[in-house]
Amino acid sequence: MKPLFLPQLVNDPFGDPGLYVEYLFEKRSFLFDLGDLRALAPRKILRISDIFVSHTHMDHFVGFDQLLRISLGREKNLRLFGPPGFVAQV
Repeated sequence: MKPLFLPQLVNDPFGDPGLYVEYLFEKRSFLFDLGDLRALAPRKILRISDIFVSHTHMDHFVGFDQLLRISLGREKNLRLFGPPGFVAQV
């Protein structure tokens, strides 16, 4: 049976948290936490359809600016999920 997902850590185990999960047969992916995203190619960032943020400490949210810069002006929906009060912090 072929896998449907390809998970990978965005950074090394001691870096900012982030788990990138790519659908293998679709042009979309999930991101769990928004740590430093510089290790992800822009083409991978543009595939992200859903982001799940555990909390908004800097090491879990610092990549939001880079995500926003790459995504601005594109006709694409991006769903963000987080804890209570998350929208006010965004």
